[in-house]
Amino acid sequence: MSADCPKGSFNAHWFAFFNALTFQIVIGTPLILYAKSIGASSTVLGLLAAATPLMTMLQLPAAKYLPVFGYRRFVLLGWGARTVFIFFIALIPVLGFLDRTTKLALLVFCILVFNMMRGAASAAWMPWIALLIPEEARARFLSRDQLFMFSGSLLAVLVSAFLIGGEVAAYEFSLVFLLSGLAGSVALYFIKKIPDVHAPDAVQQSSQPVHWKTIFLYPPFLALLLFNILFVFEVGSLGVFTVQYLRDIPGFNDALVLYISCLSFMGSLLVLPFVGGWLDRFGNKAVLFVSLLLFGTVILGWFSLAAGLLSPQSGVVLLINFLAGVAGAGFNVANSRMAFAIMPQAGRDHFFALFSVITSLGLGASPVLWGISLDYIGTFEVITGAFHWHRHSIYFGVLFGLNILTLLQVRRLHETAAKNGGDVLAETFKEAV
Repeated sequence: MSADCPKGSFNAHWFAFFNALTFQIVIGTPLILYAKSIGASSTVLGLLAAATPLMTMLQLPAAKYLPVFGYRRFVLLGWGARTVFIFFIALIPVLGFLDRTTKLALLVFCILVFNMMRGAASAAWMPWIALLIPEEARARFLSRDQLFMFSGSLLAVLVSAFLIGGEVAAYEFSLVFLLSGLAGSVALYFIKKIPDVHAPDAVQQSSQPVHWKTIFLYPPFLALLLFNILFVFEVGSLGVFTVQYLRDIPGFNDALVLYISCLSFMGSLLVLPFVGGWLDRFGNKAVLFVSLLLFGTVILGWFSLAAGLLSPQSGVVLLINFLAGVAGAGFNVANSRMAFAIMPQAGRDHFFALFSVITSLGLGASPVLWGISLDYIGTFEVITGAFHWHRHSIYFGVLFGLNILTLLQVRRLHETAAKNGGDVLAETFKEAV
């Protein structure tokens, strides 16, 4: 760990690794595959995907308790409670005396409670890191943290694909969810080792109430908020309905879908060692702009597949999954760094909580609304020339339009991080955004 970071803060990266190993299973592709195997509709799949962001709204009431419990204790309580429910989820597939409808209802209940615990506890995470890590070290800290997170995600998907192979038995899903619970328990150990913030004045100042109107009218906050709302409606449902689309194609079984999804994590891992340097050199807006261009390419690729312009066996599925990982890595680090930079010290906990809640509501609404829409479109099909219009091609087409709107919003963001150098490429990015 850099000397700019407090001793012991490297444990945050190990927490990110085991936390990713946990959530990538229990609220990721393995969950969607299991739910689909017991008869979940598009609407139910959307609800499962939406539970995590929607429950983030609990950050608002939770923020006022942060000075009482402290950041580390608050995270420990929430993450510990949610881990218990992962073990309950691991039992569901092997409860042979329950029918599929009852199992699905029980699964939805456990996922909702799991995310309630997580949502409240997450109110402490970003303010904790904002006070723990100095501003000048955040770009590299965040990119390194993402590196650990995507490594854990990749391992989770690889192990899941190994366990869920061929004709999937119920107990194999239980083993995968059990792995998630065990990883969650290890993550708790590393939370305990992260230094707490022992600066009562700073914590009190960060936690002091701020009028909601004051927060909304703060120009850098409002610009970043609107940008993120557009973004989450663009990509918030991709992880669910790309899996659904692939599973509807003959030959794409559960294991193959999981192996394909590994490519996105590999793309992230390859680019993350360089993201911190790019942010320091070109700034947040430039990296966000390029990341969105890549997301647009990814969505256009999915549209071309769904519309029948390209064959799923052409290798395009592999390429766009890889590019999605590259785009996601750049976007996540740049977006987080910008959020840390623009949030004022006074009332920071409430700024972060409101930002997380509103963007998460959008992230939660996206898969639910699209799930309902896809079920409504149903079996509708029309062929116009080379284009095959059906529920998935329509879905990807609208997302591409949202990508263009999100790109246009980048230029309205407030760049606060200093950029080094004045080379031609940096100036080109600056003019573009």
